[in-house]
Amino acid sequence: MQFHLNGFNAGDPSVEHPGAPISVTELDWQLPAEVDNLIVGCGPAGLTLAARMAVYPSINTCIVDSKFDTWRIAQADGIACRTVDIFEALGFSERVLKEAY
Repeated sequence: MQFHLNGFNAGDPSVEHPGAPISVTELDWQLPAEVDNLIVGCGPAGLTLAARMAVYPSINTCIVDSKFDTWRIAQADGIACRTVDIFEALGFSERVLKEAY
């Protein structure tokens, strides 16, 4: 399955006319004083853990990464079948499959 046929566009592809993107540099952002889980890194492992923790609203989770802003160019252009199986177990494979071509 391949993504980003005509370049990477951040945002939700199901929104027909999104507003202007907000850069994290425009936000007054700082780490919370206390969290139950601090996930370091927004790679595949970190985001998979974050997706899994999202089903537990009573657990306060924060994700941090060394990259300050969104990527202008994607780091990958495809997803393996086994990864889609994991996304299915996490409950969001349909959303990913709608974005693929």
